[in-house]
Amino acid sequence: MRRLRSLATGEQFAAVFRRGRAYFGSVVVVRVLPNGLDQSQLGLVVGKKVGGAVDRNRAKRRIRQIVYGRALTPGWDVVVIARSGIHSAKFRDLEHELGHLLERARIVGANCVVDNPADSVIPEDRV
Repeated sequence: MRRLRSLATGEQFAAVFRRGRAYFGSVVVVRVLPNGLDQSQLGLVVGKKVGGAVDRNRAKRRIRQIVYGRALTPGWDVVVIARSGIHSAKFRDLEHELGHLLERARIVGANCVVDNPADSVIPEDRV
């Protein structure tokens, strides 16, 4: 699993918001913009409407785990914006929605999920 670079400056985020294309889901929004680099970059926006610091950090960890588990096409700036309902969404639902939005954005293939044998052994409800 190759780690993505992070969007670091306000200018990078502003460019994605200004010129990027948006894909809307019920608990996340994905904005993408080609960056011309040999690697994709990820930015996260998790506001206080999501909840306290614990809820925001948990949302960021879940989003990173889902995005890092997929083979993204190089050369994209990706900003994932968490909506207020993300803290109550189950991981599988979030994974399905975020994967669907990344597929719609055409920056990941339909079958690019990295297989993890532990997923088939431990059901989500018992974690």
